Amino acid sequence: MNSQTNPRTAGINGRPWGARARDWADIQEGGCRPVYLAVFERVGLRAGMRCLDAGCGAGMASQIAAERGALVSGLDAADNLLAIARERVPAGDLRVGDLEGLPFADHSFDLVTGFNSFQFAGNPGLALAEARRVTRPGGHVAIVTWGSPEGMEAASLLAALRPLLPPPPPG
Repeated sequence: MNSQTNPRTAGINGRPWGARARDWADIQEGGCRPVYLAVFERVGLRAGMRCLDAGCGAGMASQIAAERGALVSGLDAADNLLAIARERVPAGDLRVGDLEGLPFADHSFDLVTGFNSFQFAGNPGLALAEARRVTRPGGHVAIVTWGSPEGMEAASLLAALRPLLPPPPPG
């Protein structure tokens, strides 16, 4: 953990996200499956790729990646959600932690995903820098948030990033 990490982020965010972990996993998370599949298709996820699911929650995206043969690591703030993720991905390297201080070596992953997670980081800019740090050159960082641009929690984060990003692909 570096000196710019807010060590309380996982503790603060983990409690509310983990409060109804089983309800999220059993009732809500299935609605996210098409998004997970679309991202994995877009980046060409295949067997042997190293994937970090940053903010993995109950682990449905991690499970899908593992079923496709990816080597999966995950990080989340909520112990209760990680317990479910560990049931779904027993071979995964799943850890409690903060997005602002990823406990992985530089260039460790072919793909880093953030499904509805980076906007909750205590320092989103640092969290994004960490995602970039652990992604190998030529790898992918895929961040997804839910909702219309006007109403989503990550709107300010995306507005700040817009000048730094290439144009989106067609489609």
